[in-house]
Amino acid sequence: MKKLKPTNDYVFKKIFGSIDSEDITREFIKSATGLEFEDINLDTTPILEKDLIDKKIGILDVKVVADKINNIDIEMQVVKSEHIAERILFYWSKMYNKTIRKGYGYERGQKAICILIADFKLSNLTQIDKFYTRWKIMEENYTRLNFTDKLYIVIIELEKIKDIKETENKELLNWCKFIKNPEEMEGEEMKNKYIKKAKEKLDEINQSEEERRLAEIRERTIRDEMAIRDSGYIDGKNDGIEIGIKEGEKKGKIEGRAETKKEMIKEMLKNNISFEVILKITHMSRNEVEELMDFVK
Repeated sequence: MKKLKPTNDYVFKKIFGSIDSEDITREFIKSATGLEFEDINLDTTPILEKDLIDKKIGILDVKVVADKINNIDIEMQVVKSEHIAERILFYWSKMYNKTIRKGYGYERGQKAICILIADFKLSNLTQIDKFYTRWKIMEENYTRLNFTDKLYIVIIELEKIKDIKETENKELLNWCKFIKNPEEMEGEEMKNKYIKKAKEKLDEINQSEEERRLAEIRERTIRDEMAIRDSGYIDGKNDGIEIGIKEGEKKGKIEGRAETKKEMIKEMLKNNISFEVILKITHMSRNEVEELMDFVK
């Protein structure tokens, strides 16, 4: 039976964002940011099955309030994005903005920390060998002078850990090894009692049929999303197909539109897009899609 890994964002959230995960999450945050917190308050809102299917990739993050005034967002990201930097800035600004209540001054804004764990290498960080980077606002000639402590972003690239021989942050490296390949950890790497507890939580998830089912739903949803992106279908649209349909409508050629739909379904089948997603994209009836799928096969 295939073992689930914390790189599945549903599994990650169950390990780091569930009741009784406070000490695990506190120690991970400490190793990732270098900051120590006493009190960790997790948003433990239950994850509904429809959330695993309907919500966009990357939405299953771990939300933390530390020592009542530090807002932390931890995200496990498996889908490579060319605009990851812009997205993480948007999430940070949104989180920071929420801390300033109406009628209060800007000085009441609380610290917002974003921790992004990427299961890939970021294209704009290829010159950096470190597997983790910490970002603040600095003056270009006075890099030790921090403009504000309200912004803090940590980027962790799991794909880089295999090339790491030596690091000053052994604890974070071990956390990353656990997230990437928990079954391969051994000896010294498992001495951290919090990583050991996280591994026990992972084992419980792997032994639960219901948890495995939900994790697999999430994996399937992400695979469908990735296949749609690879095919050029974003939000149910593909430029080439949209143009083809419009041209066909202009000329009044019904057979041309039908042929275009066949080609669309053929491409989606090649990319292993599920039947339910094909229905959503094409806006066709179940019977129509089934007939075209039979024709394509």
